[in-house]
Amino acid sequence: MSDQPQALEGLRVLSFGAFVAGNTAGLLLAELGAEVVKIEARERPEVLRTPAYAIGPAVTEPSGAPQTVMYGTLSRGTKSLSIDLRKEAARPVFRALAREADVVIENFAGPTLTRWGCGFEDLSAHNPRLVWLSLSGYGRDGPWANYLAYATNISGYMGLTSLWGHAHGTFPDYVTGTTGALAVLGALAEVARTGQGAYLDVAQIDAMAQLMTPVLLDPLVNGREAAGGENVVPGSWLAGVYPALGRDAWVAVELEDAEDWSVLCRVLGCPELEAGPRAPTADHRGRLDAALASWVAERTAHTAAHLLQKAGLAAGPVQEPEDVWRDPQLWARGFPVRLLNPDYGPLHYPGSVLRLNRSPGRIRGSGPRLGQHTHAILRDWIGASEADLASLSASGAIFQAPGEPTVEDEGTR
Repeated sequence: MSDQPQALEGLRVLSFGAFVAGNTAGLLLAELGAEVVKIEARERPEVLRTPAYAIGPAVTEPSGAPQTVMYGTLSRGTKSLSIDLRKEAARPVFRALAREADVVIENFAGPTLTRWGCGFEDLSAHNPRLVWLSLSGYGRDGPWANYLAYATNISGYMGLTSLWGHAHGTFPDYVTGTTGALAVLGALAEVARTGQGAYLDVAQIDAMAQLMTPVLLDPLVNGREAAGGENVVPGSWLAGVYPALGRDAWVAVELEDAEDWSVLCRVLGCPELEAGPRAPTADHRGRLDAALASWVAERTAHTAAHLLQKAGLAAGPVQEPEDVWRDPQLWARGFPVRLLNPDYGPLHYPGSVLRLNRSPGRIRGSGPRLGQHTHAILRDWIGASEADLASLSASGAIFQAPGEPTVEDEGTR
């Protein structure tokens, strides 16, 4: 592992962040060197741990808590503190931790933490430099503030489902988590300048709206609905996705202008389809489209894309997950990172995309077991004694995973 210092080294983050958005915000800060402590109650563990979100087999930790590859991936690089704020004895412990924290992340439904006396106003009174990141579907104010939301219904609300033509996808969650992490960095700069903390309200509908401006403006300004389910690039001379040799194999091609059109005619050996400087008619475009489809159908997707790229055209195979996994460019850049998960064994995880030259992003390990670091964090952050830990454990306020694993990652960039 590199011994280079990291940009956020020394930063302390308490994260209730759950599912994709909350975990994404936390793991990005962890990759930059922050100590991100993921909080879970033993009786209500992270939802991504449940078999419903398993990619491959779900396993059970020694404590009985479930674990999945998806959980291990989206909580990579974090530590686990199991504390149950439904227990009265746990709340002063959390408040003490918050006095030592720089950032709190939460994506609860409604003012859950405020009801427990652990909301932003309560904590910032004793830690005025605290940055609080609140992630939600529709924001923390307005008539929909208390509505529950997941990426799928946000996709429908924003019109993304119509555009993509399928009902599933966690894209809004990733966008929101990344936006939240960016907001935290901005707030930390403000703290360094003024000494005052900040409350950050990041909603999925806002995070998605900023990316969908052209789609939203088209019906408002031009009076036309954006077409969904089509492989047409607006303004291109020709665009499509064409079936190639093999099972469910496809190639995406786009011609931007007259020069591209002429090049494709030469590649296909169809000089009679040359268009000249004027945009082709629908009939002319249809004939070149059919010729390209016949040409691609006789080749594998990667071969066809390579030949078109060699001629200077925009083309690429439509890759399946295994194609992405085997992509030589990703491997050349060291993107897949091999980590040892104590319950799954060695697995490859996504590496950090944060390639700062002096303080590069780093993956410190796969997702922790539930409560793996409870005692260590309470000792380190607030000086809890062995008697304190025993009393809190007996009350059910905290939980320490049995047999803390000593497995570390096998090498990151």
